[in-house]
Amino acid sequence: MNRLKEGRYIPLQQYLMNVTANEIKLTFSEIESILKESLPASAYKYKVWWGNTERSQKHAVTWLHAGYKIKEVDFGNYVIFIKADVAENKVLFKVEHGNQANVVDYTEAGYIEKISNKLIEAQAYLNNADVDGFSKLEVIEQFELLKGLRRILGNIDNDMSFLGCLLIKEFLQSRHGLSDLKMALKPGLDIDELTADGKRVIGELKTTYPYLENDFGSQQKSSFLNDFEKLQRNDAQFKYFFVTEPRTYEIVCAKYLTYLEGVKVVLLPNALRDNNFIVDVMK
Repeated sequence: MNRLKEGRYIPLQQYLMNVTANEIKLTFSEIESILKESLPASAYKYKVWWGNTERSQKHAVTWLHAGYKIKEVDFGNYVIFIKADVAENKVLFKVEHGNQANVVDYTEAGYIEKISNKLIEAQAYLNNADVDGFSKLEVIEQFELLKGLRRILGNIDNDMSFLGCLLIKEFLQSRHGLSDLKMALKPGLDIDELTADGKRVIGELKTTYPYLENDFGSQQKSSFLNDFEKLQRNDAQFKYFFVTEPRTYEIVCAKYLTYLEGVKVVLLPNALRDNNFIVDVMK
């Protein structure tokens, strides 16, 4: 028998290693009772979480190293494990899952979980796709493969903006002691906060990568100028223009500082560790 792997799922692996039945049915509640903690939200929603290969899901060692495979999953209700030597390759999924899987979590942790689930699904999708042979596929197959990946990733720019906002949160916490920031509901929107002594902090975030080698494309430039104008027309003791791409930071500093008087240009995450990535544009 393979040795136990370290991690949060050891109790479930031990449980499965101590049963002798060819098939065992456990409810989600029973599994969580064995683990003494809740399963992640992705276990309630995504087929790939219950995959029978370590390549797609590292935690699959929980049942695979105990000699079992997943036979059937009814999301939020139960999971059927079956001895690997009698298991079929196909897993039956019942998608009529309960209300718990339909709850939308708008907290920061919930948004992170959503991104995590998206990456898990994308990883499994690419593992099963002919990525290495992509150039040899017919154009229809290439199109369908890429379309499937886009469907999984969705609007990844929103995800980047959200994570950028979390970087801003760390920055503002360290600089201004702003501890009660709720960033999950405003990815990509203006930063508009008050310090403990009543000073206003505003900022704009851009995760954009320049379309041109040494400048922004026309639509990008219009969006940047609009953000610059918003920062200029608002009164605040502290004004920030945050960017997450080094090339964007270089272009802004080289060509657009005249639009940013009184604003600090900040490259994240670099500025969290090095003040040299903060440019204070004096009036």
